[in-house]
Amino acid sequence: MKLEGERRKVKEYLERGMSYTDIAQMLGMHRHTVKALSERERNHVQKRTKKGSKLDPYKEHLLRRVLEDHVFNCEKLYQEIRKQGYSGGKTILKEFVQPYRKAFKESHTRRYETEPGEQMQVDWKEAGLYQVDGDIIPLMIFVATLSYSRMSYVCFAERQDREHLLHCLVNAFEYFGGVPKKVLFDNMKTIINRRSGSEVEWNEKFLDFVDYYGFTPKVHRPYRPQTKGKVERFIGYMNGWLETSSVQSLQELNRTLMRWVEERANQRVHSTTERKPVELWMKESLDSLPTRYEVSYLTYRKIGKDGVMNYHARKILMNSPYAGQEVMIKETLDGKITVYHRGEAILTYTKDDKILPLSEQIRKKQRSKAGTFHAASDIEVAVRPLSVYDQFLREGE
Repeated sequence: MKLEGERRKVKEYLERGMSYTDIAQMLGMHRHTVKALSERERNHVQKRTKKGSKLDPYKEHLLRRVLEDHVFNCEKLYQEIRKQGYSGGKTILKEFVQPYRKAFKESHTRRYETEPGEQMQVDWKEAGLYQVDGDIIPLMIFVATLSYSRMSYVCFAERQDREHLLHCLVNAFEYFGGVPKKVLFDNMKTIINRRSGSEVEWNEKFLDFVDYYGFTPKVHRPYRPQTKGKVERFIGYMNGWLETSSVQSLQELNRTLMRWVEERANQRVHSTTERKPVELWMKESLDSLPTRYEVSYLTYRKIGKDGVMNYHARKILMNSPYAGQEVMIKETLDGKITVYHRGEAILTYTKDDKILPLSEQIRKKQRSKAGTFHAASDIEVAVRPLSVYDQFLREGE
């Protein structure tokens, strides 16, 4: 009886236009079994004439919409065939569409595996509050995973803006020893100006970075997190590690995190590949690294007519030739600040340097402009022999 029931199901699905592969997936059996059941006959059972369905005249249209256009919205399909003269109900339509919808969903959620060196997936994760240098601050975690080997790189960051993303990407490339052909991103507003369906308008500064390293940026489909499941699963794996103890610096925290990654995460036997990521990483075919890309914040400022430059709520009195001029300010992520005027560096300092109040800067400059007194020893005096003076005396007699 069980065999006969399976035979009936196979024949029914075949009549609906489903393939042997889709039927095998749906019934949980081998494709050859499905084919054998389709060719099996029940000679001892009296064949009955199959009664036609009101849906039969519209199945060709429905199959085209379902199989080619992937439309499974029964309300929409119902309205379409109603306009063509269909007078039946919705239940029979839903029963017809259901196996196709299920087969499509299962076929499009299969695990996507990549070739060595083909892809790297990246993402951000909120790490929570950490006590760093005596201050409690929120931190983010950047995660990069090579899709083939599952080798991962992680680091803490104070922000997840474009500059920190590029800095972390550079560190990841250097850690892996090369650049993959593609990098898969989340829908990050820091690097994407606009997106319409599959069309993505990337940020110009980000494209400069992409061209420098020579990889192809990709973005996963909205509401489709499976496409970057490898990095998502690693983030879930590291949730148990995150600590809340105080550290002396962000650099120390990152060293502690990477020690855990290298000694445990990249050394474990991965449940999917059944290999250690560090072993498969040896097979990754990554493109060679160029010289390190310099990541910095670039800002333009106009120095006031009084010669004062405002930057990060700090006022600096510049030399008078630069008053009213536009300057470019380059700030690296480690806090080194350089001011440029027409391509020439005119001032360099760090964000930790102590800047005098503006009033003291003005007084100091005024004192430097005041007249400078010279000691007598600094004045050159003509030296003449005494005989010259004796001659002057004789001429006066």
